[in-house]
Amino acid sequence: MNIKIIKSLGILGVLVVVGLWLISGIYTVDSTGGEKAVVLRFGKHARTVSKAGLHWHIPLPIETIIKEKVDEPKRLEFGFVTEREGTTQQPASYRGVEEQSLMLTGDENMVNVDVAVQYIITDIEDYLFNVDDQTETLKIATESAIRRAIASHMLDEVLTVNKDGIARAIQEDLQEICNIYEMGVGITAVKLQDVDPPIEVDDAFKDVANAREDKTSFINEAESYRNEIIPNARGNAAEMLNKAEAYKEKRIAESKGDVANFVQILEKYQQGKEVTRIRMYLETLEEVLPGVEKYIVNEDGNTVKFLPLQENIALPKKEE
Repeated sequence: MNIKIIKSLGILGVLVVVGLWLISGIYTVDSTGGEKAVVLRFGKHARTVSKAGLHWHIPLPIETIIKEKVDEPKRLEFGFVTEREGTTQQPASYRGVEEQSLMLTGDENMVNVDVAVQYIITDIEDYLFNVDDQTETLKIATESAIRRAIASHMLDEVLTVNKDGIARAIQEDLQEICNIYEMGVGITAVKLQDVDPPIEVDDAFKDVANAREDKTSFINEAESYRNEIIPNARGNAAEMLNKAEAYKEKRIAESKGDVANFVQILEKYQQGKEVTRIRMYLETLEEVLPGVEKYIVNEDGNTVKFLPLQENIALPKKEE
């Protein structure tokens, strides 16, 4: 009887162990972050599960599971390390890694460059199986791309004017390296966090930066003055041209009027030269001696009447 009980307990124990072993093969795939599960059978890729929910695999040591959230952005820091993430109550804390950040620019100046890289997994099989250490491989490739980009640009470009262009160049170069290695990684963003000269020459670089800012300020002031003066000058020039054009039209009109008047006088003169000559003579006297009482006497001694008529224009007739 005792032997039967022992056998029953042994079988029950085996069933419990087998049941627990089978239950240990249950796993879940999360819907957030695009999580995928790669199933390895004796270390070899068997299948990839991307459907969210409960799943089962043959438990250890036959099959193992590796999970990765392929859509969740991952961050790689170069030249610095985040010691504490920022919260609403306290800011983040960073520690510089100078042996990583110190680089040589294209004009042979030293500069400290801190870079943050964001990436996602585009192909989980390539990411897991094509390289041994994904993070370290990506870090080495990132350093290579950053140093190559910095060495291709002048110091001024790195410090101020071309940070965005350098970041794009790093991103394109790093993505090309990842494609060559078939790492299954997509570089989504590259940002130059801090770009500073070495502390030994920091003061000199600050003076240069201040001078550059002063130069930019003076240029902006000059541009503003030019934008104010040039429209006024153009307006004055247009006004002068309009006045000159109006004066020209006026003189032309007056000249045409004088010509027409002369032609009219000429026609009358040709019709009666003597009469016209006398009339012109009298009109000229009227213009030359305005407001003066005048008496015009002809060859016979008689007063010549003309318009405007003068009072007391007649003179006594000369006795013969």
